[in-house]
Amino acid sequence: MKKVGVNYLISLLLIIFLCVTGMLGYIQAQLELRKFMPHRYFAYTTLCLAAVHVYLNGGKLWRYFFRSRR
Repeated sequence: MKKVGVNYLISLLLIIFLCVTGMLGYIQAQLELRKFMPHRYFAYTTLCLAAVHVYLNGGKLWRYFFRSRR
C-alpha cells in the first residue's frame, strides 16, 4: 500500500475511533462506571493513531507553518 493509501486509512480510523471513544465516554459518564476499560483502550488507540497521522503529515504541517509566517 502506498503512503497516500495508508494516510487515508489512518485518517478514517482516527475519525471512527474518535466517535467510538466519545460515545463510550458518554456511556461511562451516564452509568457512572469508574473503570470502564473499553473507553480507556479506545482512547489509547486514538492517541496512537493521532501520533501516526501527525508523523505521516509532518512535512505538510511544517511547510504550512513556514509559508504562513512569510
